[in-house]
Amino acid sequence: MVAWKLYYDGGCNLCHASKLRVERWAERAGQPLDVNILQSPEAIEKGYGDAMVLEADRVYVGADAWLRLMSIAPWYLRWIGAMRCTRPTRWLATTLYRIVARLRYRLFGRRACPIPRAKA
Repeated sequence: MVAWKLYYDGGCNLCHASKLRVERWAERAGQPLDVNILQSPEAIEKGYGDAMVLEADRVYVGADAWLRLMSIAPWYLRWIGAMRCTRPTRWLATTLYRIVARLRYRLFGRRACPIPRAKA
């Protein structure tokens, strides 16, 4: 199984909580997952903006990343991942993602985001 790489906004409380949830999902699903913040030199070098990015079988950004992550979610959420190819699901996910992304700091607050050190 190929390891996935997740980049998230390390300065956002909601994003941090979501990252913790996804790590639990990945562990339970047996999906190798490497996590880094969008503020890291690696993410900046790749040109990733401020939306969550998932490198899996391809690169998923924003709502598409969330929909792809649903494939490793608990059984009662996996149907969302299975529906990711339908227009209504993609439209709804994209709309909700944009709204939450725009309001995330006001609704959930900010957190200190130290830049991770390079692995030796």
